[in-house]
Amino acid sequence: MLLQLPLFPQPVDSGRTPLQSPLEDRQRFRALLQGDLDFHGQEASPIHRVHPFPAKFPPALPRLFIQHLTRKGDWVLDPMMGSGTTVVEAAYSGRVALGGDIDPLALLLTQAKCNPISPHLLAQAVVRTIQQAETFMRDGQRLQQRWETGFDAETRRFLDYWFLPETQKELLALSMALERETDPGVRMWLRITFSGIIIAKGGSVTLARDLSHTRPHRVAKTPRSALVAFRERGMRLAQMLGRSGRPGAQVNLLWQGDAQALPLPANRVRLIVTSPPYAGNAIDYMRAHKFTLVWWGYSIRQLGALRREYIGGETTHGVLLEPLPDTAREAVQHIAEADPKKGKVLHRYYSEMRRVLLEMVRVLQPGGFAVVIVGESTMRGRPARVPEALAAIGQQVGLEWIHTGVRRLDRNRRMMPTRHQPGDSQIERRMHQEYVLGFMKPGRNG
Repeated sequence: MLLQLPLFPQPVDSGRTPLQSPLEDRQRFRALLQGDLDFHGQEASPIHRVHPFPAKFPPALPRLFIQHLTRKGDWVLDPMMGSGTTVVEAAYSGRVALGGDIDPLALLLTQAKCNPISPHLLAQAVVRTIQQAETFMRDGQRLQQRWETGFDAETRRFLDYWFLPETQKELLALSMALERETDPGVRMWLRITFSGIIIAKGGSVTLARDLSHTRPHRVAKTPRSALVAFRERGMRLAQMLGRSGRPGAQVNLLWQGDAQALPLPANRVRLIVTSPPYAGNAIDYMRAHKFTLVWWGYSIRQLGALRREYIGGETTHGVLLEPLPDTAREAVQHIAEADPKKGKVLHRYYSEMRRVLLEMVRVLQPGGFAVVIVGESTMRGRPARVPEALAAIGQQVGLEWIHTGVRRLDRNRRMMPTRHQPGDSQIERRMHQEYVLGFMKPGRNG
C-alpha cells in the first residue's frame, strides 16, 4: 500500500562540495563505525516519543551517518523502518526520506511523524472526537450493530479476553468517531492518539501487562476509562507537537511492503540505515500491535497471516532457502544439530536477509553506504553468529564490508522485553549490545 508516491526527484547537487574519493569515503565511514555509538543520555526530539515502540535505536545513530555521509537532497532509505527513526531524521535533515515496513502500525506512525499537524488542530479534534464518541455510546443499538458486523467471531473472542465490556464500548465508539474526521492528517494523528492508550508504557486500557514491550500477559485490573485516557493522551501529544520542529524535506515515498522487493529505481540511494528483526521472531511486534489494529478493521486471521510474512519468522513451510556463505551455513548447521526446526528457521532468516541485502545492492549508488544494526540471537543455547553471518552474506551479494561497530544498549530507553520469572532469560542475556555493520557498494571511480 503506497501512502505517498510523487515523482522521484533527481539528487540535488547545487552548492555542495565535491564528492570525496572512494578511499577517503571508506576511511571516514570506518572512523564513524569505530567511534562511540552508544549515545547514552542524549535527549531525542519529542517527535520520536509520540508512541511506544520496542527496540528503537537512538535518533543520534542514524543522524551521525546522515550528517557525515550525505548532503541535502541525497536519498536516505530504511527498508525496515519500524517506528521511522531513520526516515524522520533524514526528513528533518533535508534529505529525501524513503522507507517501508510490512507492519501497518509502523507505516502509520512514520507517516504521522513526518507530517506533524498544528497542536491546536489536534487538541480541537480530540475534543470533537470524544463528543462524537459519547453520542455513539448513547446509541446502544448502533454500537451493537457495529460490533456484530465489524468483527468476526475469532476477533470478538480476542477482544473479549483482553478488554472489559465497558472498555470495548468506549474504544468502539472512539474508533467510529475518528472515522468521521474529514482531514486525513488530523485523522492520522487521532489514530496515533487512539493507539497510544492501548499500547502504552503504563496505564493501558487493556487487561494486558507489558504490552508496549510486545510480551503481553493478562492481569486482573480495572483499566481507566478509554475516553478519559484518549483526552489526556491527545493533549499530551498536542504539547509534544508544539515542541517539535518540522521536516526540512518532503518524504518522497513510504510504503507497506517487504524489504525483499523495494519499489525503488536502481543506483539512486546514497545511504541506508536499517535494523532488521531479530532471528526467530524474538521481538514479536505483531503480538502487541494487533491490540490496536483490530479496531481499525483487521481481523486476527489477517494479522496472523501478515505476521508469518515478517523477516525472521518461525514458519518455514514453502520458504525459499538460499545458498549461504560458510560463516552463515556453519551457524545454521550448529543450531540444527541441537534442533533441526530451529536450524531451518535460522536458514530462513539468513535467506531472507540475503534477498534484502541484494535489494540494497541494487538501489544503492555506486559508492553508497549501508548501515545494518543487528543483535545477536541464541537458539537452543547456541549463538546464531548474526553479525559475522550478515557481514559474510553482504560480501557474498556484492557489498564491501567496512567494519562492524559495537554499541551498548541503554535498556531502560530501548524498551526491550521484560521477564516475569526469576533468573536471566536467553533474550535478556543477549540484548545488552548490538552490532553496527557498515557496507559500501563498490563501483564509483573504480
